[in-house]
Amino acid sequence: MATTIQIDPVFRAMIPPLQPEERAQLEANLLADGCRDPLVIWNGILVDGHNRYDICTTFELPYQTVSLSLADRAAAEDWIDANQLGRRNLAPDQASLLRGRRYNRTKKAQGGREDRTFGEDKVSTPKTAERLAQQHGVDERTIRRDGQFAAAVETLKPSIPDIEQRVMRGDVPSREAVVAAAKTPEAAKGILDTAVHVSHNSGNNEWYTPPAIVEAARVAMDGIDVDPASCEVANKTVNASVFFSAADDGLSQEWHGNVFLNPPYATPLVGQFAEAVSAKYDLGEIAQACVLVNNATETVWFQRVLQSASAVCFLKSRVRFLDPSGAASGAPLQGQAVLYLGAHPDRFAQSFEVLGCVLVPVQ
Repeated sequence: MATTIQIDPVFRAMIPPLQPEERAQLEANLLADGCRDPLVIWNGILVDGHNRYDICTTFELPYQTVSLSLADRAAAEDWIDANQLGRRNLAPDQASLLRGRRYNRTKKAQGGREDRTFGEDKVSTPKTAERLAQQHGVDERTIRRDGQFAAAVETLKPSIPDIEQRVMRGDVPSREAVVAAAKTPEAAKGILDTAVHVSHNSGNNEWYTPPAIVEAARVAMDGIDVDPASCEVANKTVNASVFFSAADDGLSQEWHGNVFLNPPYATPLVGQFAEAVSAKYDLGEIAQACVLVNNATETVWFQRVLQSASAVCFLKSRVRFLDPSGAASGAPLQGQAVLYLGAHPDRFAQSFEVLGCVLVPVQ
């Protein structure tokens, strides 16, 4: 029997959203098999199962609930974060924010301290950072950096009320950018809005492609004709015959010949560019393509490009993207891959083997 459930907007905003393909798959599963897992509530408020609840109420599907016994709202929030960290494929920024909130919440409950405590048996318990690091499979430095990131998000809430949702959607350029913006909250919205807008092409201040990768692609394809996600400054390195900026909307343009693509990494644009380059190659609209992306092998968009690819290079280390002056501005928190679509995987392998491990599908 369905129970009346309250939806708390704060609790809901804490939970990373599903990607469209994940939501569609969940809906299909629920329609086919029903809602097998109970929704979790605390004091009548939903704390786990928001997407299942939405789908069940939309299609009038029955569901069960199970109640948690928690001390207070802070305990409920910590349960939500711990639960999400334990069961989701999270983007690095999402996981960082969840871990950081847990770290800061615990420190606040301890009066800002993180010292070891001793029980009556005189056996020491781990510090907060050490304990959370063990729980979540990272090191203590990472937990403390996560805490700085989460604190920056809290600092920005008065000036950017949806900053938490932006992080969860992947609509911030980087954790470092958020932390930096929090130092000047009065200017933060302009800083982050500009960064996110510019990050919709490969020529923003954090994501210029290093020349070594561009040159390897140029050699592999014997030239670069089109860069569909670029800008004037970025093209000084790529040197494509034709490039399209964010204002040009490369997705709506015609591509031809050999394509170099470092797409926007934010959803849904990364998926749209992945589909575009794959479909254009499959239909013969372009001859070859080298696509530089995060090695997110679990995503639908990565698998889509992989289906059309004839080789892939998993780069040895995370790419240190360049700022406009040519200086390295830092690396993303996961590795990258270059996927090759074309008829010359051997030439691609020779060009990229110094940059990483090249794999070619078995025919």
